[in-house]
Amino acid sequence: MDTLIPKKTGKPITLFCESAIGPVKIVLLEGLPTQLSPVEPLTPRLSQLIAESQRKFPLLYAQLYKTLVEGEIFGQQLRIEGISSFYKRVLERVKTIPKGTIKTYSELAKEVGSPRAVRAVGSALAKNPLPLLIPCHRVVKKNGCIGSFSMGGRVVKEKLLEKEGFVISKNHKIMLARQDI
Repeated sequence: MDTLIPKKTGKPITLFCESAIGPVKIVLLEGLPTQLSPVEPLTPRLSQLIAESQRKFPLLYAQLYKTLVEGEIFGQQLRIEGISSFYKRVLERVKTIPKGTIKTYSELAKEVGSPRAVRAVGSALAKNPLPLLIPCHRVVKKNGCIGSFSMGGRVVKEKLLEKEGFVISKNHKIMLARQDI
């Protein structure tokens, strides 16, 4: 089977993949990613589960790998359920933030048409069911502080931003972006 999106079976399908912060599990529903969560690296048979995911869905796995490891934008449709339409608008906008770019919570609030909803933007990102595919780590505070990250906290967010070329100070602020990326 060499399709990008798995056949729609009505049943959830679970894929395992490497990412920039370790192995992750991705749940697909009706062929679309709907949930992403970290996997303990010592999970039994993890390497076989990753290899099996790659073998069953090579094109989808390749796209996931480019996003999860290399930081590229995930160009496929996602299935985001159980959140408000405002939260969906925020997440859909965040999905388009390219590697090596950051936005502030206030910029996002303006871009989704609710300039005073800065805290609501933060709440939407905290509910992100697909971190890394929807790169909420690329959103920071207006004062340069990086804030938190739903999938591993500030330490993981720093690691992801540094991997994308940003320099983070000891007080967790973005100092600058490297020019050589």
